[in-house]
Amino acid sequence: MISGARAHWTLSCPGDSVKVYGRLEDTRMDGKCAVVRINAGNGDYRTKSACSSGVREQFSFTFAGTDSAQVRLAIA
Repeated sequence: MISGARAHWTLSCPGDSVKVYGRLEDTRMDGKCAVVRINAGNGDYRTKSACSSGVREQFSFTFAGTDSAQVRLAIA
């Protein structure tokens, strides 16, 4: 949780991949979006946004050929 955004995610490692899944919520009326940014160990990159206070989004991404991923919550 950060000011203006809330998220929860889980990482799992099925086979030779990493799966990142969870939910994201924008918690402030400020004209900005809550954003989850995921950088996988194989160089792949994904984002998911929730825009407007109270909006919730689900996300699920699988990255093949890696056993790591870095997930960050931000406001943009």
